[in-house]
Amino acid sequence: MFPLRTTIGVVALVLAGLLLAGCSTVKLAYGQAPQLLAWQLNRYLDLSPPQAERVRDELAELHRWHRDTLLPEHAGLLQKLRQQLPAPMSPEQACRAYADLRTQIDQLLARAEPSLVWLASDLSEAQIRSLQKRQADSNADWKKEWLDPTPDKLREHRYQQLLSRTEDFYGSLQEPQKAALRRYIAQSSFDPQRTYAERLRRQTDLVQVLRQMAQERGNTDQARTLVRGYLARLNTSPDAAYQRYAQALVEEGCAGFAAVHATMTPAQRLRAVASVGAYEQDFITLAAQRVSRSDPVPQ
Repeated sequence: MFPLRTTIGVVALVLAGLLLAGCSTVKLAYGQAPQLLAWQLNRYLDLSPPQAERVRDELAELHRWHRDTLLPEHAGLLQKLRQQLPAPMSPEQACRAYADLRTQIDQLLARAEPSLVWLASDLSEAQIRSLQKRQADSNADWKKEWLDPTPDKLREHRYQQLLSRTEDFYGSLQEPQKAALRRYIAQSSFDPQRTYAERLRRQTDLVQVLRQMAQERGNTDQARTLVRGYLARLNTSPDAAYQRYAQALVEEGCAGFAAVHATMTPAQRLRAVASVGAYEQDFITLAAQRVSRSDPVPQ
């Protein structure tokens, strides 16, 4: 799913996968990312003490690599966006920013692949069942937020979320700008039923892959093949209809961002420039804080 709020998130480079928060806390959140990710993995998988220790080590090493390698690339992407924001932006420009970010995320996944293969291969049946329970709990929350409301309430919920994120980026909006947000939502192809079905497919796929890996324990080549296959299906659904749906959401998000950005005043665009510039400077500062391999692993 690629709604307009995600497009704005791309422009601000709020990297959810790295657990980055608002601009005022990005440095603190980035420094704590390995611990937070380790906690989340333990919450879903109920890791054994040896697994938990190795997960912390692997995440700390991945964090060092990301700081040294990808943070400068993130800053470069933000610099390009910052230079574009004072003027109107086309849907193509917005989609190029999204594509650039996806490329950087793919680099991160490629670097993490050996760790993913190890952990997925080391899980017990009890841990896989723990994952399924957490999936079910998460699905119940997702359904409550996105499937249970009436269409009118869902549209209003989406609007309020989008308004909050947009005002964080540009400042307070006026009625014509709010109307542009409502038009985007009214014309959106977002279908919570279809999105939920793909969510379930991915979860079932993951559990099946983990159980296959348990049967092939010790076969590293097969484990790597299974992980790569799962990630490929995560990136591009095997359901052709869902592929078309997902692409439509991407294109709508890019066009929606361009349309909303076009309604902004010069002062609002300058605020967006400042927001992006603050992220950019944070990434540059963090990238300069090299962490030596002799430093202790966060506990």
